[in-house]
Amino acid sequence: MMALSAGSAYASGTISCASDDGASVELTLGSLPVLSVVGVEIAAGEQRWTTIDGRDALPVVVGQAARYGDLVVVDVTDPNIERIVAELRLLSATEERDHVMAGTLRIVGQGAYALTCVGP
Repeated sequence: MMALSAGSAYASGTISCASDDGASVELTLGSLPVLSVVGVEIAAGEQRWTTIDGRDALPVVVGQAARYGDLVVVDVTDPNIERIVAELRLLSATEERDHVMAGTLRIVGQGAYALTCVGP
C-alpha cells in the first residue's frame, strides 16, 4: 500500500453537522483540488475526539477521506491507524441556489446518528 502526501493544505471551508441526539461533527477542509480533510472534531454524549492538538478530547487521525460525486466518505482512526473510531457518510444535493447535506455518523462501540449539515 502506497501513501501519498501533498504537504500542507490551507483551510478553505468547514462542514458542520449535528444530530437530534446531541452528536456533532466538524470537518475542516483544505484548499486542494481533491477532498482534503485537515481537521476533524467529533462529539457524542460525554465523549470527544479530535485531530487538533491541544484540545480536551481523545486524539484521532483521518484514516481515509474521499468524495464520490455527491457522496463524502471519511473514516477516522486511532493515532496508530489500527482501528476505526468513527465512520462519516454525507450526501449532498444542489438545485439552483438550494444546497442540502445530510448523512450518518457511526461511532464504533457507541452508536449511530443521523446528521444534518451545513457548509462548506
